Amino acid sequence: MKKQTGIWIDIRNAWVINLPIEHDGVIVAQHITSSVEEHAAVENTRMDTQWGPHGGNNQKSVQERQHHEEKHFFLDVLKHIHPTTEELVIFGPSEAKLGLKKLLESQHNAPLLMGVEAADQMTEHQMEAWVRNYFGRPAARKLPKFGQEHQP
Repeated sequence: MKKQTGIWIDIRNAWVINLPIEHDGVIVAQHITSSVEEHAAVENTRMDTQWGPHGGNNQKSVQERQHHEEKHFFLDVLKHIHPTTEELVIFGPSEAKLGLKKLLESQHNAPLLMGVEAADQMTEHQMEAWVRNYFGRPAARKLPKFGQEHQP
């Protein structure tokens, strides 16, 4: 069985869900919080008159800083993928999944990206179930052992 991983991501948080190779193994889910600041659009403060304020437009520098912060967040997320992962799916509610996809495609020895899917906000258990279902892996079930009687 292949090692498979799912990443739920938005601009504030990411969850890396590493499925076990064994059917009854433990799913490892790791939460990563971003330090990306969401900036409001900055208007040009320069006036047309020579005696008006000359603050200039710093929107470009704000966007560059945010892009830099996003890249560091995405690199941090990629560090949490299990080294033996062969297949990966990225899902989530925002455009952050596309930025992570772009960075992943530029990495050497990256796992095979199986898909990038839209998904809503989820609990940790819902994310784990979503990843299991995506890769067609049923939930681990513990069956009672034969020959043991149930004692009330």
